[in-house]
Amino acid sequence: MPKITFIVDNKEYCVDAVVGDTLLVTAKKNNVPLFGGCDGACVCGTCHVLIDENHISKAGEIEYAEDDLLDCLPKREENSRLACQVIVTEDMDNAIVTVIR
Repeated sequence: MPKITFIVDNKEYCVDAVVGDTLLVTAKKNNVPLFGGCDGACVCGTCHVLIDENHISKAGEIEYAEDDLLDCLPKREENSRLACQVIVTEDMDNAIVTVIR
């Protein structure tokens, strides 16, 4: 079971993640304050996160809809993703995910 550390407002939440869940589901299951306004439909951008550089390549391919939505966000970075679109894998063990507000 991979461990993922979420950073929200400088507070760390180290949680056990279930392979196959999204980062958004993982956060919700573990009471991490990560808002997902569209509940995973990839239409709002409220679950914007930054994945640490050691794990961004392990977060899977970014699909067109996610990429397009991220382009509309003012704080997009090279390692930006939407938590509702990233599926947890074993390779994501020890990933650090920073929530962007």
